[in-house]
Amino acid sequence: MRSRTYMRTGGVLTVFTAGVFFVGWLTAEPKLAHAYTISSAITAGCHEKITTEALRAVRLELTSAAPLPADRNERALIDDLEFTPASDMTDLGGATLLVGVRDNDLKGRDSMALSQLAMVHGDPNAQEEHCLRRSHEEEPGGTATAVVDCRAFIVERIGQALAGLDATGTPDLANRTSLPLYLSLRHGVNASLPTYYVRIGQAIHAIEDSFTHTYRSPDEMQITVDLDWVNEANGDLVESTDGPPHSTELDRCDDPDDLRQRRRELATEAATAVLRATLDPNQTNDQKMAAVEVILDTYLSYSPGCTFDNNWCQAAERQYGNSQFGCSMGGPGNPTSGWGWAVILGLLTLLVGARRRRGGSSTVGMVLLFIAIPFQSNAFAQPEPGQPAPDTAAVAAEHKPPPPVTTPVKEPGPKDPSQVALGAYLGGSGSVNNAAAAAALGARLRFSKHWTFGLDAEWNPWISVNGASTVRAGAFNGYGTVIFRLPLAYEQFNLRTTANLGVSRLLIDLYGAPKGSTGIYAGFSPLGLEWKMSRMFFLIINPLNFAMPTPQLKGVPFSYSQYRVTIGLEVYGG
Repeated sequence: MRSRTYMRTGGVLTVFTAGVFFVGWLTAEPKLAHAYTISSAITAGCHEKITTEALRAVRLELTSAAPLPADRNERALIDDLEFTPASDMTDLGGATLLVGVRDNDLKGRDSMALSQLAMVHGDPNAQEEHCLRRSHEEEPGGTATAVVDCRAFIVERIGQALAGLDATGTPDLANRTSLPLYLSLRHGVNASLPTYYVRIGQAIHAIEDSFTHTYRSPDEMQITVDLDWVNEANGDLVESTDGPPHSTELDRCDDPDDLRQRRRELATEAATAVLRATLDPNQTNDQKMAAVEVILDTYLSYSPGCTFDNNWCQAAERQYGNSQFGCSMGGPGNPTSGWGWAVILGLLTLLVGARRRRGGSSTVGMVLLFIAIPFQSNAFAQPEPGQPAPDTAAVAAEHKPPPPVTTPVKEPGPKDPSQVALGAYLGGSGSVNNAAAAAALGARLRFSKHWTFGLDAEWNPWISVNGASTVRAGAFNGYGTVIFRLPLAYEQFNLRTTANLGVSRLLIDLYGAPKGSTGIYAGFSPLGLEWKMSRMFFLIINPLNFAMPTPQLKGVPFSYSQYRVTIGLEVYGG
């Protein structure tokens, strides 16, 4: 009885601890500064929305902004992006522009890799890419320097973009830039993309961010104060010298009020103006750069006079803070940091208290035991005054565990389990890391009590969480299977270890890995169960099954590793 009580208590504590740990992770995940957010599974595509509107407007005016054709390999890249471009942005030019705009925030990382993105956003040497101030750009004069640095980054990228135009002022398909890029299924690649759209996208990102990372004059046309991210993330921001902290509420592009609607409209105007000026076929590159300077003077000029002493000119932006459930971790003034530590401490307490005691109890265990005393089972409670004492022998007999089963459990298949048996297998799997499913059909030869061999054919569709297509055909895998069995004659189940080796064939086009590419497949399940369902059927459960289809071996190899949970049926005659 006592052991069963421990088991029930341990199970409840395990489930509760898992829940507490998940809540702690939510409140303590790395802190990110997207400015206008990029499209991901959990964030809206503000940069993509603004940039799409800008290019769409310019395409109505200039033939030099016309869509660029994509070959088969480039089409595979566009179809595998971590976001879904608008239908009129799926050409090579439109998609590359959006990829370039996203690059300032991602630098080739997965859009859901929060710990890696925190390092990208917190890079003190790259704050000008977001029109934020660097840590050394302190007041007085910090905002003026930050604006100069932001403009210098924009001008540099636009100069590189102009070098990617041909003699007619049109983006040159032959002039390419290699850009690290993370795709939904292909994952990390170095993509060769038209230079103009890559570089102009990076410049436009900084221009758009200048409307969310700054306080502005009442007409919103000039920058009065540049915001700080690095010192805020480090938890050592001193506003009088470092400037006001970054505000996630300023990053919204869903027009929740007049100020933020006006900011989004101006960001769209500025991005449109830059695209129009740089793609104008009637202007030389020098004239285009002069036009860019005029645009920056219009939208990114500095207006002095706002300081900490005058509350930054009583800026209207002071009303906006950081949303309660924004990604955050650490730092004074952060309301979620205390909860994160409280959850972690609570988790440690539960883990210590839930351990089975051996040879003594810790202080925490004694406290928990003391609290639990009033809730002990009535079977061990003291009798009421005047009542006879309980018969402890009867109580013990009542709770005595049943004797072990001594009758062997029959194996599916021939009456003699050592005989050779033919069978078949049908199973399904789900992957918990790289999202995927699998359906397998195979033949089995049970050679002896301990060894089974098989041949399997498997369809392995892959699931794209962030991409345009949710479920894609993935790969076909064919492989031989070797199973080492450990029969348990007196139990309802057996144990097994499974290994697979064969070939994998790609059923879709991916960037750098065309449809039809064929490579190897390997799989391994260290411990599985065979449940003896009937005289014919085993229910097979492999809770941890590692699968590695590698359909692309030449060039840059490509594999799609999967940690699977697999359930199947094996049937044997005789």
